[in-house]
Amino acid sequence: MDLKKLRIDKFKNVRLVNFPKGIDLGISSAANGVEVIIYYIDRLEDVKKFVKLCASTPLPKENRTIMVYKKGRKDGVNRDSIFMPLGSNKNFTLRAPMLCSISDELSACVMSWVT
Repeated sequence: MDLKKLRIDKFKNVRLVNFPKGIDLGISSAANGVEVIIYYIDRLEDVKKFVKLCASTPLPKENRTIMVYKKGRKDGVNRDSIFMPLGSNKNFTLRAPMLCSISDELSACVMSWVT
């Protein structure tokens, strides 16, 4: 797993949400003072939950909100279907590296929540 691509090394408090037991990022999940949210998108409904979580979490100005999803799925959960609900949401700003592969099985979309 290549988490360096996410460029979150400078952040101390990362919250992991919705990850299945078989996927271990090797990061401890924080409950307080969250600066980064990494959310596993398993179903399209999870995108709405991700947006609600970002809106309800007191994130600092310098933050990262990251969606992780499994590559090559045939059930409609893919990059395009995940981005569609975010297209009209002005609270997200893409951050480098924007879209990246973090493993042979997982891709990530890196953004910031802007209030």
